[in-house]
Amino acid sequence: MARRHLITDAGTVVTEILVDGGIAADPSLVLPAGEERRRVAVLTQPGSHPIGTALAAALAGAGTETAVETLPDGEAAKSLAAVERVYRSLNTLGLTRHDLIVGVGGGALTDVAGFVAGTYLRGVDLVLVPTTLLGAVDAAIGGKTAVNVDGKNLAGVFHHPRRVLVDLDVLDRLPVTLIRHGAAEALKAGLVGDPELVDRYEAVGLAAPLEEVVDRAIAVKAAVVSADPGERGTRAWLNYGHTVGHAVEVAAGLGHGEAVAVGMVAAGAASAMMAGFAEADRVVDLIGSLGLPVAAPGLDPGEVRRLIALDKKRDASGLRMTLLRAVGDPVVTAVDPATVDAALAAIGIA
Repeated sequence: MARRHLITDAGTVVTEILVDGGIAADPSLVLPAGEERRRVAVLTQPGSHPIGTALAAALAGAGTETAVETLPDGEAAKSLAAVERVYRSLNTLGLTRHDLIVGVGGGALTDVAGFVAGTYLRGVDLVLVPTTLLGAVDAAIGGKTAVNVDGKNLAGVFHHPRRVLVDLDVLDRLPVTLIRHGAAEALKAGLVGDPELVDRYEAVGLAAPLEEVVDRAIAVKAAVVSADPGERGTRAWLNYGHTVGHAVEVAAGLGHGEAVAVGMVAAGAASAMMAGFAEADRVVDLIGSLGLPVAAPGLDPGEVRRLIALDKKRDASGLRMTLLRAVGDPVVTAVDPATVDAALAAIGIA
């Protein structure tokens, strides 16, 4: 039986998340009985095209007019040019605000599908089918959508999907590289909200059962998002490792999971300096044991600092970072230049 997680806003359910095997191409979960949609646009990418087209065919077989739009793999999908092309395709299809957009793919695809759904006609309902571990435990959950403009995720809107379908059979077929990338985001969830998940990774590494990892990581994110849907406060806990991570991702061209891993090393050093975090070395060792990078040497320090200055958590007082006082005890606080210097030095950027 599918595990079910809910995201709420002021007590109202905004997203239902289902976790099970064999559900990625089930039209009855995309369009439950009684939910009429004349047209459905399926946005996918080459790496998940077979799943996207199978779902589109199943929806068409059930009598729904469907169209498939294929975006590039990875961050190349998250450009305004790609979004404009999708808008034009949706207009050609005749998609209305009463129809549906379905995003099938990895974290970048679910980001851009959410952005398109949140902005086309000022908002169209959305269903997401993440096909990577990173997408399943983080990117597809919580309604944050974005495209890249100069820096990472600088343009975006909040637009919650009605449903997220996490197919464990799809995740079980992923190569170890993508499992590793997703493990970075799952570990982040553990560090901010589930110490037992951190212990699990420490005990068995990437052999931790995907079902358990997915359920635990989603539970953390669903609880945090439900408490702060608009990211006015505690939801920023989920950005642990992302202030430096996003900068490194852009500067070094790393995958998102790799960049978050490096960012968590930097955040650990900052946490030790400003929040008394005593387990920074433990976290570095754990990240390395998962086969993830713990440094990003050779980058231009000035460029990395410029990108950090674009971070969305900054306010009138300056840069803010999510730090840890202990595993499972995050705090968002202003950081001074000396702390940023220490964080960057910890990952080989001086």
